[in-house]
Amino acid sequence: MTNQHSTASSSPAMSTYERQRWDELQAIWAKKAERRKVLPAPAKKALSSATDRTKRAAVRTGQAVANATPTMVKDFAGVTLDTALVPTAEGLVRVLELANEWVVELSDPERVLKHHRKAGRPVASIEDLRSLDLEVLDEVTRRMALRWRTVGAGEGAALGALAMIPVPVVASAGAITADLLVMQALTGAVAARACYAYGFDARDPDMKHMIDKMVTRSYRNQAAKARTTRSAGAAFRASKDRLNWSKKLREDHRLMAAMEKLLKQVGDGSRVPVKNARMGMPLVSIFVGMGTNSYVLGDTAKHAQNYAATMLLARKHDLPLPANLVHDADLDDTQGAGDDSEFTV
Repeated sequence: MTNQHSTASSSPAMSTYERQRWDELQAIWAKKAERRKVLPAPAKKALSSATDRTKRAAVRTGQAVANATPTMVKDFAGVTLDTALVPTAEGLVRVLELANEWVVELSDPERVLKHHRKAGRPVASIEDLRSLDLEVLDEVTRRMALRWRTVGAGEGAALGALAMIPVPVVASAGAITADLLVMQALTGAVAARACYAYGFDARDPDMKHMIDKMVTRSYRNQAAKARTTRSAGAAFRASKDRLNWSKKLREDHRLMAAMEKLLKQVGDGSRVPVKNARMGMPLVSIFVGMGTNSYVLGDTAKHAQNYAATMLLARKHDLPLPANLVHDADLDDTQGAGDDSEFTV
């Protein structure tokens, strides 16, 4: 990755705000670098291996999503649903339409320019934003992480609930596919908005590289969610109309068995009917979807904002990039990495 900037003699002086933000950003990247440094060798090897697996999984899953989506749309158009299930199918379509509208809005640099023009700043292009002080540019992204944590929670809850409902085409696999599709699009769009906010074209090689990394990180963080959603959906369907527990039911669906234990603890050890544990499965799917998607979108917004702001200040003031950004290490930084088998659609 290159640091393309002006010469030192033509670099403008840093404002007090920019100096403070530069110091904050340096501390953020230093903390990430230190966290990597203290990882034991086996953990580093595992993370590297998981990163390679995730890259392959992202490519595979992206293709699977692309292949499945036209079929899903076509099936929605032609399937005959029970009257009671029509609102559910319509709900999924509206979630996907809303996500599409967000992607269109986020991917439009004119939205950023319009904000600054309304404030009386004469900017004709995204590149013109680089001449503004960082304090002014931070206005666009100040509440970005919070906003996208909220959007992620809502989207995750909706798709988590749909994974439990026996609607043709939706079901568990369909909902997981739709969720991956939405998260892939939103992650890339949120990162693109951060680029525009700091005066970079999302097609800039360094920025495009960052966006691609953000999408890959989003897949890695969704491995556990995909596994839990599938398990909850399978348990929900397998326990339908069951009156009594069996050893096989508990062994085949450990999530149901765990819910039974939890309800027993809450109920002072009294017997838990199968139907009660079964009704906990949609809640598990909803909350894991809410938590994961909220984290992924919020983390993407924060990480992309820090990256783009760092790149801007480095180029604008002829400052060296942190070593871990030069070597691309912390674009792969993540809280966890899962087996690529979790991404099978």
